[in-house]
Amino acid sequence: MLGVAREKDNYGNEVPRLARPLPVEYLLVDVPASTPLVPQYKFHIDPSISQFPVENRMVQGHLQDFGTLSSYMRQFTEDQFLLAMSDFHVLLYIATMDMLPLREHMGPLLEAVRTGNSALASEWRHSEQWGTVEQLIAATEVPSASGSHSLDHHGASGSGMGGGAKWTCPHCTFINAAHLSSCEMCNLPR
Repeated sequence: MLGVAREKDNYGNEVPRLARPLPVEYLLVDVPASTPLVPQYKFHIDPSISQFPVENRMVQGHLQDFGTLSSYMRQFTEDQFLLAMSDFHVLLYIATMDMLPLREHMGPLLEAVRTGNSALASEWRHSEQWGTVEQLIAATEVPSASGSHSLDHHGASGSGMGGGAKWTCPHCTFINAAHLSSCEMCNLPR
């Protein structure tokens, strides 16, 4: 407890007493500088590729689903795997993906991204876990001609995961059939 000192009284008992005046040395804290002189960025943004959407931004039209991952990965060749995985939002999506949990297996990939080791990234790419993801990507429908996977002005998703066109409600994120003009879950309009 700050401001209380323990000392022995005349009978040898330890008794608390207020530490007045409080020594200033207890309050001094060494605070390092908040930013380095030369920052080292691990995640580079390439303006020529469409970025993976930011998580938890449904209102802004950023939908993270497997169709988005599929469209994102189709932008890269096999030798650009490290570049594809050097996106923080992709790594976060892969780590938290419910369909195929990869969090326990991502250690070598994270080390490859941290060190920029494309050989280690390629080795992880050939693992059984990522092979399953690649098979699922290959099984998904080819994206639209625009090549981007974002929400249109109605909130319709372009993932094309079969079963006809569907749209995602921008209010509650429920996936609805294309013929509906209002959300089946919350009854709000498209």
